Amino acid sequence: MTTFKALGTARRNLWYRIDRYLAEMEKRDSQSGRREGDHLLRAMDHLEAGTYAEGERDMMWAEVATRQPDASELHPTGRPQDLRKRFPAIAEAE
Repeated sequence: MTTFKALGTARRNLWYRIDRYLAEMEKRDSQSGRREGDHLLRAMDHLEAGTYAEGERDMMWAEVATRQPDASELHPTGRPQDLRKRFPAIAEAE
């Protein structure tokens, strides 16, 4: 497998993982917790930067982050609608 194909596969895998996670957040109709949101935003940044292994790592942490029911622990920009708006812009950038 060439490096170009491997990078394309890694990008696609991270893109699908983020997309599935956003769909799950939309289904449960809740805002992400601070840790969950931080890791999800970092994974999106890694997708944009092309550092896919780091993005996969942050998605793993987002998936296992514990959510706090306290409203002060909610991520300020972690609403699924806001994250979904940002996601296509990253995906189309390449």
